[in-house]
Amino acid sequence: MEKLFNIKIYRLLLSFPFLLTFLTHSVTSIATQSDHSARSLEEEVSRILVKTIKCKKVEVQIKFAKEKAGALKSLAIKFDDIILGPMMADHMTLIYEDPVIDLIRLKKEKEFKILSYSKNKVGILISAKSIEAYLEHKAKQFEKKYNRISIKFSPPYLECLFDVPASEVSPETLQLVKPFVKNAKLEGYAAFRMEAKDNALYASSSKVIVNHFLVPERILRELQNRFNPFDAIPTLHPFQYSMNHVTVQNQYIFLSN
Repeated sequence: MEKLFNIKIYRLLLSFPFLLTFLTHSVTSIATQSDHSARSLEEEVSRILVKTIKCKKVEVQIKFAKEKAGALKSLAIKFDDIILGPMMADHMTLIYEDPVIDLIRLKKEKEFKILSYSKNKVGILISAKSIEAYLEHKAKQFEKKYNRISIKFSPPYLECLFDVPASEVSPETLQLVKPFVKNAKLEGYAAFRMEAKDNALYASSSKVIVNHFLVPERILRELQNRFNPFDAIPTLHPFQYSMNHVTVQNQYIFLSN
């Protein structure tokens, strides 16, 4: 009996290195397969998004969950120079935790759709140059002209230097600021703070100078009530999000959910 037990122990010791090699190889193979699957899925999602969304560049990063085969732990998507309605955002990032992608639609119909997720973070960076281009687009849309509008960021304020012909201002607005018109134009400075709620954008200002006159707070409040919200943040299909925060940084305005 003792001899038989010793033989079994001996065989077990002999097989241990092979067992260890097998387990190590299996774990490595699973990890390699997971990395390959992630890269393959990243490339496929990138190809589809770059065809459906107007932007300069798309980057996709996918991580699989270790505890559940085939399940995703996170999905991160970054867009550069992306068109959001009338505005171009310099960068946009979407991060999803525990996302479930419709793989059948992805494979068969070449459409990207997220069925569910536990949490998401959305961030949009917009430069002063992009805001100036947006204002120019809006002016053309409403067939208005201005001599100059330049934007500068001074956290927490967005500063604006403007030179606008009085003839381009709506009659209702002109009636409010008429005492400050000089040489048939409105020229001056404004410092704004911005807010977002449910994708709507709001602007408020406590300091506006027109032709060297400080505009009274009463008039500023009336203008803000009349024009707010002044625009909306478009929801980028096929994603869903509600932007509720605006932070003015040194180089960008940062919109987030």
